[in-house]
Amino acid sequence: MCMYKDLFDDERQTEMRRYFLNLANTVGIIKSYKKKEVINYEGDDFVGIVVKGVISQSIISSKGNIHPLYLLREGEIFGETFYFCGGENNISTIAREDSEVSFLLKDKLNMELINNPEGYRYFIHSITRKFRIILFQLTNKVFNDSMGKVADTLLRLSSCTGEGPSGRNVINMIFTHQELTNIIGCSRITVTNCLNRLLSEKIISYEDKKIVINDPEALKKYIDLILD
Repeated sequence: MCMYKDLFDDERQTEMRRYFLNLANTVGIIKSYKKKEVINYEGDDFVGIVVKGVISQSIISSKGNIHPLYLLREGEIFGETFYFCGGENNISTIAREDSEVSFLLKDKLNMELINNPEGYRYFIHSITRKFRIILFQLTNKVFNDSMGKVADTLLRLSSCTGEGPSGRNVINMIFTHQELTNIIGCSRITVTNCLNRLLSEKIISYEDKKIVINDPEALKKYIDLILD
């Protein structure tokens, strides 16, 4: 079992997705986006709910440098932090594939939470999950060497999917080496060399261009710090 499975509770995540998809289909305004299209919506008083496809979010520096943060799938949300806390939104939101997003506007959201205060816990779950992802990214950069960074990132990405046969984990999305480089923060050649080493040791393999972790326990050995 991937070490992140207990931290990213699948049952709670599924329950949260059901709640937001119900809102998306009942009170949201649904818009479609093509792959690589930037997702913008006038005003900041909304929460976006992914109805179809995959959405990526990245943070942008003042010099235009981009660091990937999250991949959001059906039933997952964005904009909740800015809705509740305000402040400037310097997050870039892009459709990673053809997608649909339902926008839940402020008046609708306020009414929903008045009528159903239980809904607050799903927003808290989403915010807490994102906080953990950022925490894992930070500890990975601080404590791990290049191999550790690659190993940790592969395990984290695979935590979104179910465990495959014989204890294998599949990263159920295709990533180029450049995309992994942006996520991990190492040079492209370093990431490629680390992946080739893991391939030669048969710890990982490729199936339909997707990375398969054949031996999660062997991958963990490269990681300096594992959060419990």
